[in-house]
Amino acid sequence: METSSSQLSDSLVPFERVAKFIRQLTHDVRNGLSAIDLEAAFIAELVEDPETADEVKKLRSMVSNTAKMLKEVSQFFQPVTVHLMPWQAGTFFEELQARIRKAFPEEAGSIQMTSALGDESVNIDLDQIITAAIQVVRNAVQFRKDFLQLTILARSDGTNVVIEFTEVKSPSFKTHIPPEEWGCDPLVTTRPGGYGLGLFRVRQILEAHGAVLESHFHDDTLVTRMLLPVCAA
Repeated sequence: METSSSQLSDSLVPFERVAKFIRQLTHDVRNGLSAIDLEAAFIAELVEDPETADEVKKLRSMVSNTAKMLKEVSQFFQPVTVHLMPWQAGTFFEELQARIRKAFPEEAGSIQMTSALGDESVNIDLDQIITAAIQVVRNAVQFRKDFLQLTILARSDGTNVVIEFTEVKSPSFKTHIPPEEWGCDPLVTTRPGGYGLGLFRVRQILEAHGAVLESHFHDDTLVTRMLLPVCAA
């Protein structure tokens, strides 16, 4: 039985099957890149000309960066597994601040972080939630030409510990996709060179915690909130 191109274009492939394919593909390509790197290392030992040796060094750096990029993309397709532990919310936020400063040293002057937390506790996988928060910050930084200032406030509304990201955009910033829909579907992006996976992964991580991601515009300000349910101390 023949299948027409229109039937193929209209077929829906389960995300789990796509994720498995991407993981296998990146694994195979990274193996190929590792083989290229080994050959380049062997060549580097043979050449004596400094200029040629420098070009080989550049080649190995390019291979390494490509392999790193593939690994990062593959991680977006890994199943989300969480190991929950109770954390005092203030302690969690202190760790989050430290990791954000480490991840974005050049943007330190444009990111302000404050806390209005009390003695609330949250039941979280610390590394996963911090990964999600850093991805929200990275999403802002990647739109660098519109990145003016980002304020991160940790507070409680009684039911949730709220991590609120308030991002001032330039008047020229425009989006054809409402912020409320960002990350709802994978592979949807407005950024050249983007993959539309960052906020989708954030939503997956939060969903695994019974938490919620909210985003909306108010004038020229984008507000994104991570709502983490408060647990018993």
